[in-house]
Amino acid sequence: MEEKITGILLAAGLSTRMGTPKQLLPFGNSTMIETVIDNLLQSKLGEVIVVIGHQADLIRSTIKSEPVQIVFNPNFCDGMLSSVQCGLRSVLKSSSAFAITLVDQPLITPDLIDIVIAAHYENNYGITIPRFNDQRGHPAIFDCQYTEEILELDQHSGGVRSILQTHVDDIYYIQVDSDRILQDIDEKEDYKRAIESISR
Repeated sequence: MEEKITGILLAAGLSTRMGTPKQLLPFGNSTMIETVIDNLLQSKLGEVIVVIGHQADLIRSTIKSEPVQIVFNPNFCDGMLSSVQCGLRSVLKSSSAFAITLVDQPLITPDLIDIVIAAHYENNYGITIPRFNDQRGHPAIFDCQYTEEILELDQHSGGVRSILQTHVDDIYYIQVDSDRILQDIDEKEDYKRAIESISR
C-alpha cells in the first residue's frame, strides 16, 4: 500500500490583526483560502482536510466545491492547537503522516510543498520541516506516530512547538531557497506586500 501524507489546513482563526476574515480576502483569481487549497491539491499530498471555525458558514460556502474534507472546530477560540487536534481526528488510518499548513500562507507553491514531502519520504526522521536562513517554515510534516501525543496536549503545553522541543533529535530540516515558507499574512501591510509579489 502506497504511503500518503494528509494535509491539514488550519483556517479557523479570528483574523484579529487583519480586522476581517483573511481566509476570504481576494487573492489572485479567487480568495486566500481557495489559493492555499489549490496549492495543496496540486502538490503530492494524498488528501486535504480544512479546519474551519470563525465565519464557518461563509467559508464553507466558499470552498464547498473543492475536493477536500471540511471539519468544524467548535473550540476555535482556544487557538491553533485546538484546530490541529480537530484536523488530526479526521486523518484516515491509511495516512502515514500529516502536514500542518496555514491559511495565511498563499505564497507557498505546490513545488515547495513537494520538496518537503520528498524530503520526508527520503529521511528516517519522524518530523520534517523546511528552513530558510535558519528560520523554520511550513509545511511541517509529522509521522502519524505523533498523533496521540499531540491529541493529549492541553492549552498550557505550548502547543505543537512543545513536540518540537521534546523530540529535537527526530527532526529533519530541509533547506529551501525560498522565503515563501516563512511568509504569512497577519496584517494589512503583509497582505499588500503579498498582492504586489503575485502581480509582479
